[in-house]
Amino acid sequence: MNPIMNNHALVLSFFIFLSFFPSLNAAPDITKICEKVRQKDLCISSYQESYIGRYVPDNAEPEVIALVIIKITVNNASDVSRNLKTTVLEGPVPLTPEVQVKYGLCDQEVVSAMKELDKVRTAMESRNRRSEKLNLKAAVANTENCEKELKKVEAQLPNKEQLEQVIMLKELLGNVQDIVKTFG
Repeated sequence: MNPIMNNHALVLSFFIFLSFFPSLNAAPDITKICEKVRQKDLCISSYQESYIGRYVPDNAEPEVIALVIIKITVNNASDVSRNLKTTVLEGPVPLTPEVQVKYGLCDQEVVSAMKELDKVRTAMESRNRRSEKLNLKAAVANTENCEKELKKVEAQLPNKEQLEQVIMLKELLGNVQDIVKTFG
């Protein structure tokens, strides 16, 4: 048989083989996990839109899915932090000193939340449930503090979208908390 034909036959055989194993091709059934959280639609959409979520096997353990959602949340927090800094440094309108301070305080809280999420990830890997919950609680508190700071100057914010991003970050953290609660 011709070498080119052998290659085509090999590739065709491989794809036929894969078709018998749908779990290798399927996206994770995140809906089962997301059913247990307050912000179900946000949980599903953030997971499905994430590049990371596309490569998790269908039969992934809840801890694996939670780690992916934590990574998505950290990425989201990083975007929020970057947007806050950009608005202060390069915003479309000059900010009052009071608003600049609030943005700075809010950014510090978001950065602290990201650090807490890193601790959560470490605690999950070592199965330290107490640390998971404590660090998650701290991350949520950081995000709530950020939200409070921005709400104090809400009327002066050049972009209300940033407050909405902080609220969404808080909701993502709430989802992570709900998923972690299912572990025990």
